[in-house]
Amino acid sequence: MKDRIAKYLSSEDHFWWTATLLPGGYAIIYLYLKNYTLVNSWQQLSSFIACFVLLPSLLFLLLDVLFKRKLPKRRAQLYWSFLLINFSIVFSLSIYLGWRWKGLLLFALLAIATSFFIAKHYKKIVLLLGIMSLLALCQLLFFISTSVISSKEWIQPMAFESSVFQKKPNVYLLQPDGYVGEQAANNNVYQLDNQSFYDTMKAQGFQFNSDFRSNYPTTLASNSTLFTAQHHYLHYGAMNNELMNARDIILGDNPVLNTFVNNGYETHLILEHSYLMLNYPEVSYDTNNVDRSELSSLLPNYFLGKDYKKDFESQVLKANKSPQFYFVEILHPRHISFSKDREDAIAFEKNKYREEIKSISSQLIDMVQFIEVNDPEAIILIVADHGGFVGYTHTGAAYAQPEKNRALKESVFNALYTVKASPDFDPFQKTVKSTIGVFPTLFAYLSGAPPPRSSSFDNSSYLLIKSTGNTELYQYYDSYGNSVIEKVEQP
Repeated sequence: MKDRIAKYLSSEDHFWWTATLLPGGYAIIYLYLKNYTLVNSWQQLSSFIACFVLLPSLLFLLLDVLFKRKLPKRRAQLYWSFLLINFSIVFSLSIYLGWRWKGLLLFALLAIATSFFIAKHYKKIVLLLGIMSLLALCQLLFFISTSVISSKEWIQPMAFESSVFQKKPNVYLLQPDGYVGEQAANNNVYQLDNQSFYDTMKAQGFQFNSDFRSNYPTTLASNSTLFTAQHHYLHYGAMNNELMNARDIILGDNPVLNTFVNNGYETHLILEHSYLMLNYPEVSYDTNNVDRSELSSLLPNYFLGKDYKKDFESQVLKANKSPQFYFVEILHPRHISFSKDREDAIAFEKNKYREEIKSISSQLIDMVQFIEVNDPEAIILIVADHGGFVGYTHTGAAYAQPEKNRALKESVFNALYTVKASPDFDPFQKTVKSTIGVFPTLFAYLSGAPPPRSSSFDNSSYLLIKSTGNTELYQYYDSYGNSVIEKVEQP
Protein backbone atom coordinates (compact mmCIF):
# COMPACT_ATOMS: atom_id res chain seq x y z
CA MET A 1 0.00 0.00 0.00
CA LYS A 2 2.84 2.38 0.91
CA ASP A 3 4.52 1.77 -2.44
CA ARG A 4 1.28 2.35 -4.35
CA ILE A 5 0.73 5.65 -2.55
CA ALA A 6 4.30 6.75 -3.28
CA LYS A 7 3.89 5.79 -6.94
CA TYR A 8 0.64 7.77 -7.21
CA LEU A 9 2.20 10.87 -5.63
CA SER A 10 5.23 10.83 -7.92
CA SER A 11 3.51 9.91 -11.18
CA GLU A 12 2.37 12.31 -13.89
CA ASP A 13 -0.99 10.54 -14.12
CA HIS A 14 -4.18 12.44 -13.28
CA PHE A 15 -7.54 10.84 -12.50
CA TRP A 16 -10.64 12.94 -13.14
CA TRP A 17 -12.72 11.33 -10.39
CA THR A 18 -10.32 12.58 -7.69
CA ALA A 19 -11.49 16.15 -8.35
CA THR A 20 -15.20 15.36 -8.67
CA LEU A 21 -16.37 12.06 -7.16
CA LEU A 22 -14.36 12.42 -3.95
CA PRO A 23 -15.50 15.98 -3.04
CA GLY A 24 -19.10 15.30 -4.07
CA GLY A 25 -19.24 11.95 -2.31
CA TYR A 26 -17.81 13.35 0.92
CA ALA A 27 -20.25 16.28 0.88
CA ILE A 28 -23.22 13.94 0.42
CA ILE A 29 -22.05 11.63 3.21
CA TYR A 30 -21.59 14.62 5.54
CA LEU A 31 -25.01 15.97 4.62
CA TYR A 32 -26.70 12.68 5.56
CA LEU A 33 -24.69 12.36 8.76
CA LYS A 34 -25.72 15.80 10.01
CA ASN A 35 -29.19 16.25 8.49
CA TYR A 36 -30.53 12.77 7.86
CA THR A 37 -34.17 13.48 8.75
CA LEU A 38 -34.21 16.49 6.40
CA VAL A 39 -32.90 14.71 3.33
CA ASN A 40 -33.93 11.04 3.59
CA SER A 41 -35.91 10.81 0.37
CA TRP A 42 -35.01 9.33 -3.00
CA GLN A 43 -35.90 12.61 -4.72
CA GLN A 44 -33.32 14.49 -2.69
CA LEU A 45 -30.65 11.83 -3.03
CA SER A 46 -30.98 11.89 -6.82
CA SER A 47 -30.70 15.70 -6.77
CA PHE A 48 -27.55 15.55 -4.63
CA ILE A 49 -25.91 13.02 -6.92
CA ALA A 50 -26.80 15.08 -9.97
CA CYS A 51 -25.61 18.42 -8.57
CA PHE A 52 -22.72 17.32 -6.35
CA VAL A 53 -21.26 14.60 -8.60
CA LEU A 54 -22.60 14.40 -12.16
CA LEU A 55 -22.66 18.09 -13.01
CA PRO A 56 -19.12 18.82 -11.66
CA SER A 57 -17.85 15.68 -13.40
CA LEU A 58 -19.25 16.75 -16.74
CA LEU A 59 -17.81 20.25 -16.40
CA PHE A 60 -14.42 18.97 -15.29
CA LEU A 61 -14.14 16.39 -18.07
CA LEU A 62 -14.75 19.14 -20.63
CA LEU A 63 -12.08 21.33 -19.02
CA ASP A 64 -9.66 18.42 -18.78
CA VAL A 65 -10.01 17.67 -22.49
CA LEU A 66 -9.30 21.33 -23.23
CA PHE A 67 -6.20 21.36 -21.01
CA LYS A 68 -4.91 18.11 -22.53
CA ARG A 69 -4.98 19.72 -25.99
CA LYS A 70 -3.99 23.30 -25.24
CA LEU A 71 -2.19 23.34 -21.87
CA PRO A 72 -0.98 19.80 -21.11
CA LYS A 73 1.68 21.05 -18.69
CA ARG A 74 -0.92 22.96 -16.67
CA ARG A 75 -3.18 20.03 -15.83
CA ALA A 76 -1.92 19.90 -12.23
CA GLN A 77 -3.06 23.51 -11.81
CA LEU A 78 -6.47 22.57 -13.17
CA TYR A 79 -6.77 19.65 -10.76
CA TRP A 80 -5.60 21.74 -7.80
CA SER A 81 -7.98 24.62 -8.57
CA PHE A 82 -11.00 22.52 -9.47
CA LEU A 83 -10.57 20.15 -6.53
CA LEU A 84 -10.44 22.99 -4.00
CA ILE A 85 -13.17 25.10 -5.58
CA ASN A 86 -15.51 22.16 -6.13
CA PHE A 87 -14.98 20.88 -2.60
CA SER A 88 -15.54 24.33 -1.07
CA ILE A 89 -18.84 24.70 -2.92
CA VAL A 90 -20.38 21.30 -2.29
CA PHE A 91 -19.13 21.04 1.29
CA SER A 92 -20.34 24.56 2.07
CA LEU A 93 -23.77 23.64 0.73
CA SER A 94 -23.85 20.49 2.86
CA ILE A 95 -22.95 22.46 6.01
CA TYR A 96 -25.00 25.63 5.63
CA LEU A 97 -27.77 24.30 3.36
CA GLY A 98 -27.32 27.45 1.35
CA TRP A 99 -24.84 29.64 -0.51
CA ARG A 100 -22.03 31.69 1.04
CA TRP A 101 -21.12 33.63 -2.09
CA LYS A 102 -18.51 36.03 -0.73
CA GLY A 103 -16.52 33.37 1.08
CA LEU A 104 -16.71 30.95 -1.85
CA LEU A 105 -15.58 33.59 -4.34
CA LEU A 106 -12.66 34.61 -2.14
CA PHE A 107 -11.61 30.98 -1.70
CA ALA A 108 -11.86 30.35 -5.45
CA LEU A 109 -9.54 33.27 -6.20
CA LEU A 110 -7.12 32.02 -3.55
CA ALA A 111 -7.15 28.48 -5.00
CA ILE A 112 -6.39 29.74 -8.51
CA ALA A 113 -3.62 32.02 -7.27
CA THR A 114 -1.88 29.31 -5.25
CA SER A 115 -2.13 26.84 -8.13
CA PHE A 116 0.80 28.60 -9.81
CA PHE A 117 3.07 27.67 -6.90
CA ILE A 118 1.94 24.44 -5.21
CA ALA A 119 -0.38 22.70 -7.67
CA LYS A 120 1.90 19.67 -7.83
CA HIS A 121 0.88 18.83 -4.25
CA TYR A 122 -2.84 18.43 -5.03
CA LYS A 123 -2.54 14.64 -4.79
CA LYS A 124 -1.74 14.96 -1.09
CA ILE A 125 -5.09 16.68 -0.67
CA VAL A 126 -6.69 13.85 -2.66
CA LEU A 127 -5.24 11.30 -0.24
CA LEU A 128 -6.43 13.30 2.76
CA LEU A 129 -9.90 13.65 1.28
CA GLY A 130 -9.96 9.93 0.50
CA ILE A 131 -9.19 9.09 4.12
CA MET A 132 -11.81 11.56 5.34
CA SER A 133 -14.39 10.05 2.97
CA LEU A 134 -13.67 6.52 4.14
CA LEU A 135 -13.99 7.49 7.80
CA ALA A 136 -17.19 9.47 7.15
CA LEU A 137 -18.66 6.55 5.19
CA CYS A 138 -17.97 4.22 8.11
CA GLN A 139 -19.69 6.70 10.44
CA LEU A 140 -22.71 6.94 8.16
CA LEU A 141 -23.03 3.17 7.82
CA PHE A 142 -22.79 2.81 11.60
CA PHE A 143 -25.43 5.51 12.09
CA ILE A 144 -27.81 3.92 9.58
CA SER A 145 -27.39 0.43 11.05
CA THR A 146 -27.69 1.49 14.70
CA SER A 147 -30.13 4.41 14.53
CA VAL A 148 -32.10 4.08 11.30
CA ILE A 149 -32.49 0.43 10.35
CA SER A 150 -32.67 -0.74 13.95
CA SER A 151 -35.12 1.96 15.07
CA LYS A 152 -38.15 0.35 16.63
CA GLU A 153 -41.70 1.00 15.53
CA TRP A 154 -43.25 3.00 18.36
CA ILE A 155 -46.67 3.82 16.94
CA GLN A 156 -49.30 1.38 18.16
CA PRO A 157 -52.94 1.09 17.07
CA MET A 158 -55.15 3.20 19.31
CA ALA A 159 -58.55 2.26 20.66
CA PHE A 160 -60.04 5.55 19.53
CA GLU A 161 -59.39 4.63 15.88
CA SER A 162 -62.51 2.45 16.04
CA SER A 163 -64.61 5.27 17.50
CA VAL A 164 -67.99 5.89 15.93
CA PHE A 165 -68.82 9.57 16.17
CA GLN A 166 -72.29 10.51 17.33
CA LYS A 167 -71.60 14.13 16.43
CA LYS A 168 -69.79 15.22 13.29
CA PRO A 169 -69.14 18.96 13.39
CA ASN A 170 -66.38 20.36 11.26
CA VAL A 171 -63.12 20.46 13.22
CA TYR A 172 -60.48 23.15 12.78
CA LEU A 173 -56.98 22.75 14.21
CA LEU A 174 -55.04 26.01 14.03
CA GLN A 175 -51.42 25.71 15.14
CA PRO A 176 -49.32 28.83 15.69
CA ASP A 177 -45.72 27.75 16.09
CA GLY A 178 -44.14 28.53 19.48
CA TYR A 179 -47.13 30.47 20.88
CA VAL A 180 -46.63 30.48 24.64
CA GLY A 181 -49.46 29.64 27.04
CA GLU A 182 -51.03 32.11 29.46
CA GLN A 183 -49.24 30.68 32.50
CA ALA A 184 -45.76 31.35 31.10
CA ALA A 185 -46.84 34.60 29.46
CA ASN A 186 -47.50 36.03 32.91
CA ASN A 187 -44.30 34.81 34.56
CA ASN A 188 -41.27 37.02 35.27
CA VAL A 189 -39.45 35.78 32.15
CA TYR A 190 -42.04 36.83 29.56
CA GLN A 191 -44.04 39.59 31.27
CA LEU A 192 -46.20 39.45 28.16
CA ASP A 193 -49.29 41.64 28.11
CA ASN A 194 -51.60 39.57 25.93
CA GLN A 195 -54.84 40.26 27.77
CA SER A 196 -56.59 41.85 24.79
CA PHE A 197 -56.16 38.61 22.84
CA TYR A 198 -57.54 36.50 25.69
CA ASP A 199 -60.49 38.86 26.19
CA THR A 200 -61.35 38.92 22.49
CA MET A 201 -61.19 35.15 22.19
CA LYS A 202 -63.22 34.59 25.35
CA ALA A 203 -65.87 36.94 24.00
CA GLN A 204 -66.01 34.67 20.94
CA GLY A 205 -66.69 31.67 23.22
CA PHE A 206 -63.18 30.25 23.60
CA GLN A 207 -62.07 28.50 26.77
CA PHE A 208 -58.37 28.47 27.74
CA ASN A 209 -56.25 25.90 29.57
CA SER A 210 -53.58 28.22 30.90
CA ASP A 211 -51.34 25.43 32.24
CA PHE A 212 -51.42 23.32 29.07
CA ARG A 213 -48.02 21.85 28.14
CA SER A 214 -46.41 20.29 25.13
CA ASN A 215 -44.84 16.90 25.77
CA TYR A 216 -41.75 17.81 23.72
CA PRO A 217 -39.95 21.07 22.89
CA THR A 218 -39.84 20.90 19.08
CA THR A 219 -42.45 21.06 16.34
CA LEU A 220 -41.79 17.62 14.88
CA ALA A 221 -41.55 15.85 18.23
CA SER A 222 -44.61 17.57 19.66
CA ASN A 223 -46.78 17.06 16.59
CA SER A 224 -45.77 13.41 16.34
CA THR A 225 -47.32 12.97 19.78
CA LEU A 226 -50.30 15.18 18.92
CA PHE A 227 -51.28 13.03 15.93
CA THR A 228 -50.56 9.65 17.54
CA ALA A 229 -51.49 10.33 21.18
CA GLN A 230 -48.37 8.36 22.11
CA HIS A 231 -44.91 9.00 23.50
CA HIS A 232 -41.80 8.38 21.42
CA TYR A 233 -39.23 9.65 23.95
CA LEU A 234 -37.26 11.15 21.06
CA HIS A 235 -35.72 7.70 20.48
CA TYR A 236 -33.68 8.43 23.61
CA GLY A 237 -31.40 10.69 21.57
CA ALA A 238 -30.50 8.18 18.86
CA MET A 239 -31.40 10.73 16.17
CA ASN A 240 -29.74 13.74 17.84
CA ASN A 241 -32.86 15.61 18.97
CA GLU A 242 -34.74 14.62 15.83
CA LEU A 243 -37.39 11.99 15.30
CA MET A 244 -37.20 9.35 12.61
CA ASN A 245 -39.87 9.81 9.91
CA ALA A 246 -41.59 12.55 11.93
CA ARG A 247 -42.94 14.33 8.85
CA ASP A 248 -44.33 11.08 7.44
CA ILE A 249 -46.04 10.45 10.78
CA ILE A 250 -47.55 13.92 11.05
CA LEU A 251 -48.82 14.13 7.46
CA GLY A 252 -49.41 10.44 6.78
CA ASP A 253 -51.71 7.67 8.00
CA ASN A 254 -51.49 8.47 11.69
CA PRO A 255 -54.09 7.37 14.28
CA VAL A 256 -55.73 10.79 14.48
CA LEU A 257 -56.12 11.26 10.74
CA ASN A 258 -57.31 7.67 10.36
CA THR A 259 -60.00 8.27 12.96
CA PHE A 260 -61.37 11.26 11.10
CA VAL A 261 -61.30 9.37 7.79
CA ASN A 262 -63.01 6.33 9.35
CA ASN A 263 -65.84 8.62 10.38
CA GLY A 264 -66.37 10.08 6.92
CA TYR A 265 -64.40 13.30 7.29
CA GLU A 266 -62.61 14.99 4.44
CA THR A 267 -59.20 16.23 5.54
CA HIS A 268 -57.37 19.38 4.51
CA LEU A 269 -53.79 20.50 5.10
CA ILE A 270 -53.00 24.22 4.96
CA LEU A 271 -49.35 25.23 5.36
CA GLU A 272 -47.65 28.61 5.41
CA HIS A 273 -44.22 27.15 4.68
CA SER A 274 -42.89 23.81 3.50
CA TYR A 275 -41.25 22.87 6.83
CA LEU A 276 -43.38 19.76 7.28
CA MET A 277 -42.68 18.64 3.71
CA LEU A 278 -38.92 19.18 3.44
CA ASN A 279 -38.08 15.52 2.81
CA TYR A 280 -41.02 14.80 0.49
CA PRO A 281 -43.20 12.80 2.92
CA GLU A 282 -46.31 10.99 1.75
CA VAL A 283 -49.26 13.27 2.50
CA SER A 284 -52.52 11.49 3.33
CA TYR A 285 -54.73 14.57 3.52
CA ASP A 286 -57.39 14.88 0.83
CA THR A 287 -56.18 18.36 -0.07
CA ASN A 288 -52.87 20.14 0.46
CA ASN A 289 -52.13 23.74 -0.50
CA VAL A 290 -48.44 22.94 -1.10
CA ASP A 291 -47.65 21.08 -4.30
CA ARG A 292 -44.50 18.95 -4.52
CA SER A 293 -43.35 21.07 -7.44
CA GLU A 294 -43.07 23.99 -5.00
CA LEU A 295 -40.55 22.19 -2.81
CA SER A 296 -36.85 22.91 -3.08
CA SER A 297 -35.35 20.61 -5.71
CA LEU A 298 -31.93 20.45 -4.05
CA LEU A 299 -31.27 21.77 -0.54
CA PRO A 300 -33.97 21.80 2.15
CA ASN A 301 -35.57 25.23 2.33
CA TYR A 302 -38.57 25.56 4.59
CA PHE A 303 -39.50 29.11 3.50
CA LEU A 304 -42.37 29.22 1.06
CA GLY A 305 -44.51 32.19 2.09
CA LYS A 306 -47.89 30.79 1.06
CA ASP A 307 -50.91 33.01 1.62
CA TYR A 308 -52.28 30.46 4.08
CA LYS A 309 -55.24 32.63 5.11
CA LYS A 310 -56.40 32.95 1.51
CA ASP A 311 -55.83 29.23 0.86
CA PHE A 312 -57.68 28.36 4.05
CA GLU A 313 -60.67 30.56 3.32
CA SER A 314 -60.88 29.25 -0.23
CA GLN A 315 -60.87 25.64 0.98
CA VAL A 316 -63.55 26.33 3.59
CA LEU A 317 -65.85 28.07 1.12
CA LYS A 318 -65.74 25.23 -1.41
CA ALA A 319 -66.27 22.41 1.11
CA ASN A 320 -69.06 19.93 0.41
CA LYS A 321 -71.60 18.61 2.90
CA SER A 322 -69.28 15.93 4.31
CA PRO A 323 -67.76 16.68 7.71
CA GLN A 324 -64.43 18.45 7.37
CA PHE A 325 -61.13 18.45 9.30
CA TYR A 326 -58.66 21.27 8.71
CA PHE A 327 -55.08 21.41 9.97
CA VAL A 328 -53.55 24.85 9.53
CA GLU A 329 -49.88 25.16 10.48
CA ILE A 330 -48.56 28.72 10.86
CA LEU A 331 -44.86 29.21 11.54
CA HIS A 332 -45.39 32.22 13.81
CA PRO A 333 -44.58 33.59 16.35
CA ARG A 334 -41.86 30.88 16.43
CA HIS A 335 -39.45 30.32 19.27
CA ILE A 336 -36.58 32.74 19.78
CA SER A 337 -33.74 32.71 17.27
CA PHE A 338 -29.94 32.71 17.56
CA SER A 339 -28.77 35.89 19.28
CA LYS A 340 -26.28 34.29 21.67
CA ASP A 341 -23.47 36.64 20.63
CA ARG A 342 -25.40 39.79 21.53
CA GLU A 343 -24.87 41.30 24.96
CA ASP A 344 -28.59 42.06 25.15
CA ALA A 345 -29.66 38.74 23.58
CA ILE A 346 -32.38 37.90 26.12
CA ALA A 347 -34.02 41.34 26.00
CA PHE A 348 -33.61 41.55 22.22
CA GLU A 349 -35.30 38.19 21.64
CA LYS A 350 -38.05 38.96 24.14
CA ASN A 351 -38.97 42.21 22.36
CA LYS A 352 -38.90 40.53 18.97
CA TYR A 353 -41.12 37.73 20.26
CA ARG A 354 -43.63 40.24 21.67
CA GLU A 355 -44.00 41.84 18.25
CA GLU A 356 -44.52 38.44 16.64
CA ILE A 357 -47.21 37.60 19.21
CA LYS A 358 -49.13 40.78 18.38
CA SER A 359 -49.05 40.00 14.68
CA ILE A 360 -50.11 36.36 14.85
CA SER A 361 -52.76 37.06 17.51
CA SER A 362 -54.46 39.48 15.13
CA GLN A 363 -54.39 36.88 12.35
CA LEU A 364 -55.81 34.18 14.60
CA ILE A 365 -58.69 36.46 15.57
CA ASP A 366 -59.42 37.14 11.89
CA MET A 367 -59.41 33.41 11.07
CA VAL A 368 -61.68 32.58 14.00
CA GLN A 369 -64.16 35.25 12.99
CA PHE A 370 -64.17 33.94 9.43
CA ILE A 371 -64.90 30.42 10.68
CA GLU A 372 -67.72 31.59 12.94
CA VAL A 373 -69.40 33.47 10.11
CA ASN A 374 -69.22 30.52 7.71
CA ASP A 375 -69.35 27.58 10.12
CA PRO A 376 -70.92 28.60 13.46
CA GLU A 377 -71.34 24.99 14.70
CA ALA A 378 -67.67 24.09 14.21
CA ILE A 379 -65.19 23.01 16.85
CA ILE A 380 -62.10 25.21 16.73
CA LEU A 381 -58.91 24.11 18.47
CA ILE A 382 -55.92 26.40 18.68
CA VAL A 383 -53.01 24.26 19.84
CA ALA A 384 -49.43 25.55 19.81
CA ASP A 385 -46.67 22.98 19.43
CA HIS A 386 -44.45 24.36 22.23
CA GLY A 387 -43.46 27.58 24.00
CA GLY A 388 -41.30 30.46 22.81
CA PHE A 389 -38.02 29.81 24.71
CA VAL A 390 -37.96 33.45 25.85
CA GLY A 391 -35.50 33.91 28.72
CA TYR A 392 -32.68 32.06 26.98
CA THR A 393 -29.99 33.75 24.90
CA HIS A 394 -30.75 31.36 22.06
CA THR A 395 -32.72 28.17 21.51
CA GLY A 396 -29.74 25.86 21.90
CA ALA A 397 -29.15 27.10 25.45
CA ALA A 398 -32.25 25.21 26.58
CA TYR A 399 -30.56 21.92 25.64
CA ALA A 400 -27.17 22.66 27.21
CA GLN A 401 -27.85 21.51 30.76
CA PRO A 402 -30.80 20.45 32.95
CA GLU A 403 -32.87 23.48 33.92
CA LYS A 404 -34.08 24.05 37.48
CA ASN A 405 -35.69 27.44 36.93
CA ARG A 406 -39.45 26.84 36.75
CA ALA A 407 -40.12 29.96 34.66
CA LEU A 408 -37.60 28.89 32.01
CA LYS A 409 -39.08 25.40 31.89
CA GLU A 410 -42.51 26.95 31.39
CA SER A 411 -41.03 29.07 28.61
CA VAL A 412 -40.17 25.91 26.67
CA PHE A 413 -43.22 23.74 27.37
CA ASN A 414 -46.20 25.94 28.29
CA ALA A 415 -48.15 26.37 25.05
CA LEU A 416 -51.38 27.97 23.90
CA TYR A 417 -54.43 25.68 24.05
CA THR A 418 -57.89 27.12 23.60
CA VAL A 419 -61.12 25.65 22.23
CA LYS A 420 -64.40 26.96 20.88
CA ALA A 421 -67.11 24.31 21.10
CA SER A 422 -70.57 23.69 22.49
CA PRO A 423 -70.90 24.19 26.27
CA ASP A 424 -71.19 20.42 26.79
CA PHE A 425 -67.53 20.14 25.72
CA ASP A 426 -66.33 22.08 28.79
CA PRO A 427 -65.90 18.98 31.03
CA PHE A 428 -63.83 17.37 28.28
CA GLN A 429 -61.58 20.36 27.73
CA LYS A 430 -60.70 20.64 31.40
CA THR A 431 -59.15 17.16 31.35
CA VAL A 432 -56.63 18.10 28.63
CA LYS A 433 -53.30 18.91 30.30
CA SER A 434 -50.84 18.21 27.49
CA THR A 435 -50.55 17.56 23.77
CA ILE A 436 -51.04 13.82 24.14
CA GLY A 437 -54.63 14.22 25.37
CA VAL A 438 -55.97 16.67 22.79
CA PHE A 439 -57.46 14.27 20.26
CA PRO A 440 -58.37 11.30 22.48
CA THR A 441 -60.49 13.72 24.52
CA LEU A 442 -62.07 15.25 21.42
CA PHE A 443 -62.87 11.81 20.04
CA ALA A 444 -64.43 10.75 23.33
CA TYR A 445 -66.71 13.78 23.13
CA LEU A 446 -67.68 13.18 19.51
CA SER A 447 -68.37 9.49 20.27
CA GLY A 448 -70.69 10.25 23.18
CA ALA A 449 -68.33 8.74 25.76
CA PRO A 450 -67.81 10.35 29.20
CA PRO A 451 -64.89 12.73 29.70
CA PRO A 452 -61.65 10.80 30.24
CA ARG A 453 -59.68 11.52 33.38
CA SER A 454 -56.48 13.51 33.11
CA SER A 455 -54.71 10.60 34.77
CA SER A 456 -55.61 8.35 31.85
CA PHE A 457 -52.92 10.11 29.79
CA ASP A 458 -49.19 10.22 30.36
CA ASN A 459 -48.80 14.00 30.42
CA SER A 460 -45.05 13.89 31.05
CA SER A 461 -42.77 16.30 29.19
CA TYR A 462 -39.28 15.44 27.96
CA LEU A 463 -36.20 17.18 26.60
CA LEU A 464 -32.77 16.04 25.40
CA ILE A 465 -29.66 17.43 27.10
CA LYS A 466 -26.29 17.45 25.31
CA SER A 467 -23.98 18.89 27.97
CA THR A 468 -21.85 15.82 28.72
CA GLY A 469 -20.89 14.85 25.19
CA ASN A 470 -23.68 12.30 25.18
CA THR A 471 -27.30 13.05 24.41
CA GLU A 472 -29.43 12.19 27.43
CA LEU A 473 -33.22 12.26 27.86
CA TYR A 474 -34.62 14.14 30.85
CA GLN A 475 -38.15 14.30 32.17
CA TYR A 476 -38.99 17.95 32.94
CA TYR A 477 -42.60 17.47 34.07
CA ASP A 478 -44.24 14.36 35.44
CA SER A 479 -47.70 13.22 34.39
CA TYR A 480 -49.32 15.40 37.07
CA GLY A 481 -47.60 18.59 36.00
CA ASN A 482 -45.00 18.62 38.75
CA SER A 483 -41.66 20.15 37.76
CA VAL A 484 -38.95 17.49 37.94
CA ILE A 485 -35.46 16.84 36.57
CA GLU A 486 -35.01 13.13 36.10
CA LYS A 487 -32.73 11.41 33.63
CA VAL A 488 -34.59 8.69 31.73
CA GLU A 489 -32.74 5.54 30.73
CA GLN A 490 -33.71 3.57 27.68
CA PRO A 491 -35.40 0.29 28.73
